[in-house]
Amino acid sequence: MPQHKQSLTLPSMDAETALAKSYQAMQQLDWAILFAVENTLVAATPKNWKTRGQQIVCTIEGDILLVKSVMVNNEVADITGINKKNTTAFINAFEAVGNAGDAITIENNKAAIASLREATIQTAAREQEAAAAVDKAMNLTGSNLYATYAIMAINILVFVLMAVNGAGIFEANGYVHMKWGSNFSPLTLSGDWWRLITCTFIHFGIIHLAMNMYCLYTVGVYLEPMLGKARYITAYLCTGLLASVISLWWHTDTVNSAGASGAVFGLYGLFFALLVSNLIPKAVRMALLQSIGIFIVFNLAFGMKSGVDNAAHVGGLLSGFIIGLGYLFAINKEKEQQKVQWVLPLVIVISIVTAFAYLEQHKLPSTERAEILNAINAGVYEDNDRFIAKLTKFDELNQLVDSTVNDNTISNDQQLKQIKEIGLPKLAEATVVISSTKKMNISPASHKKAELLLQYIELRKAEMGLLLQLFETKNEQKFNPQIIANRQKANALFQDLLKL
Repeated sequence: MPQHKQSLTLPSMDAETALAKSYQAMQQLDWAILFAVENTLVAATPKNWKTRGQQIVCTIEGDILLVKSVMVNNEVADITGINKKNTTAFINAFEAVGNAGDAITIENNKAAIASLREATIQTAAREQEAAAAVDKAMNLTGSNLYATYAIMAINILVFVLMAVNGAGIFEANGYVHMKWGSNFSPLTLSGDWWRLITCTFIHFGIIHLAMNMYCLYTVGVYLEPMLGKARYITAYLCTGLLASVISLWWHTDTVNSAGASGAVFGLYGLFFALLVSNLIPKAVRMALLQSIGIFIVFNLAFGMKSGVDNAAHVGGLLSGFIIGLGYLFAINKEKEQQKVQWVLPLVIVISIVTAFAYLEQHKLPSTERAEILNAINAGVYEDNDRFIAKLTKFDELNQLVDSTVNDNTISNDQQLKQIKEIGLPKLAEATVVISSTKKMNISPASHKKAELLLQYIELRKAEMGLLLQLFETKNEQKFNPQIIANRQKANALFQDLLKL
């Protein structure tokens, strides 16, 4: 905090008289005198459009008067030199009082200082009592923040491991998130119930992670000491679970959801339930309510943009508020020395039963599952997009080859020419395209598909060779059965390809 000090020597003047003259100097400067303790006066300068006011501390140390002006409103620097102006103005006013002060005024000032000291002591006692009440309410269990740190550590560790696995640091790879346990509705609803929980430890990028961990720490500082580790961890997991269920219920289309925000909103909802009660002293409660309200409104408004799962936020908030009411009941009973051990198990059971009932009522058929899992397993490999591009190129070449064989509008000689100039060269090009995938980082299933495609291309080349011999020799009796058998073999192989 920017500040400035000045001192003045006080020859043959006792401390009480010096303080009395300081009191009068502050009054003449129209400063509000706030507190008085032994050998010290504290005042505040007026606020106006130019300044938010400063605190003035006047202390008598032996025969030295020390005056200090301090900026106490989070200022970074004293650009205008207002602190020096304040101390100079005080010294000038003090010296003027020393020359003109009368004995009666000095004695009245001493009496006023004595009264202010008593008021300061009473104020300090009240503040100490209030602080003790706040500490008692905010630290009901005496717990440290180890659970909060553990949850944060798990989230960060999972993010690092996923990043190594190709999840992406800034731009997320949704396939990797699905593999690690995001709340991907087709899989969650077809048997992967555990995704309702694992998704609360998975994040789509480092910004997503950082925001959620900051919010978790901010609320954890208050909640973990109030609730204790068991209730705190239960609240995180149960609100995260219910937020995931609400997300599935709200989104009628396919959704891939992840992040601790549902659980974090649950903790804020729980805290909100505690704050609307009389559990916490009003002076602190109102400030926290305002802070929590701003957080909730801002994040819900921000969540209305696309890509943010606001349903999970609302689900976490509502479930957290309801759980908070249950916790509040238990805390109040415990303050009356009554044990309430059934609230925590009840919260766990209701959360699990709710999730189980929803999954049972909205279960998807297992026939969709295999196809989705194959797509996920393929999507985690870095060359998957390149492989798909190669397959697209193969399809284009294969269609050109088909056009040379199936065109019945041209003569045999023209078809013979097309096979030589189009069919065989395109098949040779297709061989190069598919062979280039051998060193790609793709799934075993994709490599198997490429291997079968090369076999298919060889069968098509054999077909072209047989057609060439047929057109050149005109021996249909010899070559037609071979062509038919070759095509049947190629078609069977192609059907196997479609299954991969």
